[in-house]
Amino acid sequence: MPVSKPLDRVLEVYCHVNAINIELLAEHCKKEDWSYASPMEYKDQLRDAISKHSISVAEYDRITQEEFDSEEELYAWLTEVWDKTIGEPL
Repeated sequence: MPVSKPLDRVLEVYCHVNAINIELLAEHCKKEDWSYASPMEYKDQLRDAISKHSISVAEYDRITQEEFDSEEELYAWLTEVWDKTIGEPL
């Protein structure tokens, strides 16, 4: 299943293997004038992707060039991204 827009672009920009910057994502995703999405849209899409396991390892690799050996590793990483950027319980 394809990753929802704009979450796919957010992952590509902030989580790409050659440019991972979660601290910057944490700062930017809270701004109402963020060019990628509203804070609520980002939060809702990331929460939905994590809770439904809707991003495959192959799809994440296609977007970010980051390779995970399993869905478990991928979702541990996405949960870490959630914790560092949103900081609320899922």
